[in-house]
Amino acid sequence: MKPRSRRAPHAPFLTRWIGAAAVSIACAVLIPVARGASLAPDGVDLTFGQGDNVFVSGAGLNWSSLCECRDLKSYGFDTRLEAQLTHWHAQVHPTEHGSLWDVGLTPMLRWLVPGAPAVQPFVELGVGVHLLSHTRINNERVLSTAFQFGENGGAGIRFGEHHRFELGVYVQHESNARIKEPNSGLTYFGGVLRVAFP
Repeated sequence: MKPRSRRAPHAPFLTRWIGAAAVSIACAVLIPVARGASLAPDGVDLTFGQGDNVFVSGAGLNWSSLCECRDLKSYGFDTRLEAQLTHWHAQVHPTEHGSLWDVGLTPMLRWLVPGAPAVQPFVELGVGVHLLSHTRINNERVLSTAFQFGENGGAGIRFGEHHRFELGVYVQHESNARIKEPNSGLTYFGGVLRVAFP
């Protein structure tokens, strides 16, 4: 007798809540764009990370303070949008699934520590979407779908003239939220250098 296949359980409440928060942040960031704000990016960034036998490196563009959001800013919060292109390199050898490309778009909510004129610490959180060039990396990591969700949390410092430079650390998790199994996902820790355009 053939055993019945089990359906994947529904995404937990926390995942749905994070998704709703991401939509809210995205709306707050993108509404000013729809009203004619400049689409030119505010800066560039370089990232690297390591986790689950995968080395990740990438570059991206960022847009800062696209939302007026006076209520948020009065408490030290700001919004930003990150667009990233990253390369995942497998560290398990031999493997037929040695690398893939990841394109991501992540709205972020950032809190800037007040009263720090020269060096200003920050923490940030974001939930975004990603598109992968392949659905496998290393020997055992099966991602199943090219479309993935990503959760990102980080901290760092802004420094230099007009706080043009940023150094930070972050943790990133990507998975398909059980749209399709197996859903190995990937979690990695990394660092980022951002430079704002003059």
